Amino acid sequence: MCKTLFKNTRNKFLNKWVRVLLISLGLFGLTRLYFKMTDDFRLSNISYNMPYRHEWEVPSLPKEEQQQLDNILDQKFYYVGKGAQSYAFKSADDKYILKFFKFKHLKPSVFISLIPPIGPLKVYKDKQRERKHRLLNSVFDGYRLAYNIHAHEAGLIYIHLNKSVNLHKIVAVKDKIGIERQVDLDQVPFILQEKANTTRAEMMTLMGAQDMSGVKKRIQQIFDLYLLEYNKGIYDRDHGVMHNTGFVQDRAIHLDVGKLTKDERMKNSAYSKPDFLQVVHKLNAWFKLNYPEYHSTINVYMEQQMQKMFEEIPVR
Repeated sequence: MCKTLFKNTRNKFLNKWVRVLLISLGLFGLTRLYFKMTDDFRLSNISYNMPYRHEWEVPSLPKEEQQQLDNILDQKFYYVGKGAQSYAFKSADDKYILKFFKFKHLKPSVFISLIPPIGPLKVYKDKQRERKHRLLNSVFDGYRLAYNIHAHEAGLIYIHLNKSVNLHKIVAVKDKIGIERQVDLDQVPFILQEKANTTRAEMMTLMGAQDMSGVKKRIQQIFDLYLLEYNKGIYDRDHGVMHNTGFVQDRAIHLDVGKLTKDERMKNSAYSKPDFLQVVHKLNAWFKLNYPEYHSTINVYMEQQMQKMFEEIPVR
C-alpha cells in the first residue's frame, strides 16, 4: 500500500512538472513566433522619454521644403525590415524610407530598473545605464552630424530627434503583419531618407548581368564617397560598406550614419588611409566569397584605384 501511495505521489509530481515544462515550451515557442512575425515592432519600442538636447535640434525648413516634407508624410508607409538601431518603412511611391529608432536596444532594459541600487549591484546598474546613454547619444549625434554637413550624401530629407509640438503630423504605417498604426511624429524621433539600393544588392545585380564596367563604376563611386567624407573631417566607425552604403539612381549615398564621427585628422590622407583600407578589405572579401571567378579582376582594379589615390597601397 505504501509503495502504491509513493508511486502515485511520484507520478502526480512528474505529471505536474511535465505539464509545467510543456506550458513553458509552448510559451517560449509562441514568443519566438511573435518576434518572427512582427519583429517586435510596437509603438512603445519606438518611444522614449528622453531629456531635451539643444544640439539635436534642426533649423526650420523653408516653406517649399516643408511642403515637400508634408507631402511625403501624407503617404502610407509599409514595413520593409529592421536593423540593429531602427525599423524601416518605405513610402507608397517607393521613393523614401521612414526610420524609427529601436529604443529596446538604445535604453536600459526593464530588468536593469529592477536591480536594487545596493553595493556592487548599484555599480553594475549605473554602468549599464551609462553604456546605453552613450550608445543613444552616439547614434543621435551621428545623424545630427550627417544632417548638418553631409545630408545630400546620406540621402537625408529630414531628421527629428527631440520631441516637438510643431509638426502636427500623424503618419500611417503598416507593420510586418499588415496592421495599420497611427504614429504621432511630434512624439517620436524619426529619420526620413531617400530610398536606395544597397551596395550589396547593386553589385549582385551587376554581377548577375556580368557588367564589369558597371561594377567598376560603382566601386569608384563608393571610393569617392568615402574620400569626400574624409575631406570633410568625418568617418564612419562601422565599415560595413556592403549594407551601409547604397545608390539612389546613379548617386552613391551613406545609408546608415548612426556611427558617423567628426575627426579633423581624417583630412590627412596618412591618417585616413587605415580606415579606407578597412572599407576596401570589406569589398574585396565580399567579391572573393561571392564571385571568386571575378575576384582577381576586381582586386586588380581596386589596387589600381588605390595607387592613384594613396600611393601604392596593396589591397589584401
